[in-house]
Amino acid sequence: MSSKDEKFLIIAFPSVGLVGAFAISYLTAQLEMKDIGELEISEISPSYVIEKGEAYGPVRIYNKDNIYAILAGIPINLLSTYELIKKSLDFAKSNNITKIIIPRGLEVDKNFIGSPVTYGLAVNKNSKSLLEEFGLSPVSGATVFGPDASVISALKKSDVPGIILYTTCRMMMPDDDAIIKSIKTLSDIIKVKVDTEKFEERLEKINKANQKMIEDTKKYYENMPGRSAAMPTPGIG
Repeated sequence: MSSKDEKFLIIAFPSVGLVGAFAISYLTAQLEMKDIGELEISEISPSYVIEKGEAYGPVRIYNKDNIYAILAGIPINLLSTYELIKKSLDFAKSNNITKIIIPRGLEVDKNFIGSPVTYGLAVNKNSKSLLEEFGLSPVSGATVFGPDASVISALKKSDVPGIILYTTCRMMMPDDDAIIKSIKTLSDIIKVKVDTEKFEERLEKINKANQKMIEDTKKYYENMPGRSAAMPTPGIG
């Protein structure tokens, strides 16, 4: 299959550092991806955004050429995360999408010194080759729980090749350096050019537009046992 025939689906929702959510917010803006609708993960939505007299759900679907993105603008619980991934997989199959990527944050110790690193986690039998294809080091060890465990549970049951991109970050909302690293890794994988020099300027706008997401995510992780959804074992990062 040629690169032109490949279709990518990137799925993001708030995590530590807001890594995936903000990376996708930036990518959709820089690539001028079109909002093509919403993904309903419950009969009753926890929130809506009203713009120009129209109501928009919190889980949006974007597209440009062979790139699709599903972005949830709210922290979601275990069951909702599982449903989000399952319905995203259904969307992928109905649109002949060949590869799924889920960018997330991987919390490191607050005293860690160094640049963020992105690792790959292959989640089913058809995913292992993607780590080598994308030049990703595997996550050598971590304790995964909460919504991240729901992501893995849903993906393991799928035949669609998919990986989770874990970028090391600190418990800060947002972690700018980790988001930039995630953006660069994603753009290399999906073979698009993205100017991260404009990130700081764009980040201010994203912050304002997603202030509720930031506050809700802070509260979510403050109240979550163990705080992080994916804690690396010593030596990672």
